[in-house]
Amino acid sequence: MSITTEFTLVEKRRSFWNAGPLIFSTFYFFPLIFNWAQLSVVNIALQVVVYLSFVVLYWQSITKTGNALVMNLVLMAGLCVAGSWVTTGTSSLFGFIAFFCGFNFLPRYKIIAMLVIIALVLLTAKFIATQQTVYFLMPALCVACGLFIFGWMSHRERVHKELQRQSEEEIKRLGAVAERERIARDLHDLLGHSLSSIALKAELASKFAAANALEQAQSEAQQVADLAREALSEVRQAVTGYHQLALDAQLHILASRLKDKGIAVTLELQAVTLDKVSEACLCFFAKEICTNIIRHSDADKVCFTLRQTDNNVFVEIKDNGSIKSIKEGNGLMGIRTRLKECGGQLFYHTEQGGYFKAVLGEAG
Repeated sequence: MSITTEFTLVEKRRSFWNAGPLIFSTFYFFPLIFNWAQLSVVNIALQVVVYLSFVVLYWQSITKTGNALVMNLVLMAGLCVAGSWVTTGTSSLFGFIAFFCGFNFLPRYKIIAMLVIIALVLLTAKFIATQQTVYFLMPALCVACGLFIFGWMSHRERVHKELQRQSEEEIKRLGAVAERERIARDLHDLLGHSLSSIALKAELASKFAAANALEQAQSEAQQVADLAREALSEVRQAVTGYHQLALDAQLHILASRLKDKGIAVTLELQAVTLDKVSEACLCFFAKEICTNIIRHSDADKVCFTLRQTDNNVFVEIKDNGSIKSIKEGNGLMGIRTRLKECGGQLFYHTEQGGYFKAVLGEAG
């Protein structure tokens, strides 16, 4: 089982800027600069080798997790301890190891790792850097503790960003699902009504043609073409999310199509104030009910009522059909969902024919 998190220190691998923190490792060379005249060539060469080896291990570590990272940190710690024989500048390098521990290790291992680093610093100061114990010990402990805390906070920030990213992706996914469901409902409601009207007009055209009433047949055929074009336009509007037809105009069109089927229609329409979403919702309600009347009802009279009170907008559709009961299918369930999303409700019964009411606002 790994003792590190799944995050690497860098999000973009092998970028030049990943080496940026190494600028602080230049403190490693301060003892070399101040004691240049007293050092042998061999000592200087060893200091350079130690530093370059540390840089290589650091560069490898920023892209690793799991046991590979742990092994690199062990090598870095060993290099710092061994390098203290040739320079006390290694006190500036322990902090990099502490940062990795604070950033990469799982919470239950962070403190253990930091205690190990502190123990290594103390032992190195006591047994190796004996001539400059204070100058080695204080920078090493202060830098290590500070960078350990900074690494821990950096990891928490990375986790927060990752959770935020996942949350944004989930919101986008849910939005896409909701949009697909909206389009599916719109297409069902739009095409259900439009295709019923087209079928009705086509039957009338066929009957007129059979009776040699060519002028009437031509008129009905032209209306079939107009309905098909209108259906295509409505499908495009549904896909893009816009519904431009006003509610009262939609009710007049529906009344005209019911009359074409030989149904007497009464309109009792008041002027109402609605936003586009609510108006589209009531248009779909009226279309669905009229489609069901054309398909399933034996009614010969229908009444549309549109009215508004202080708190509600009502659309009522009554018919004198002899339907006994209503079973909710996709159409009515879709309308109920639409109304609920707009803060409305659907009511219906079959006591004296069909009665359907859509209410936006408080229950009526």
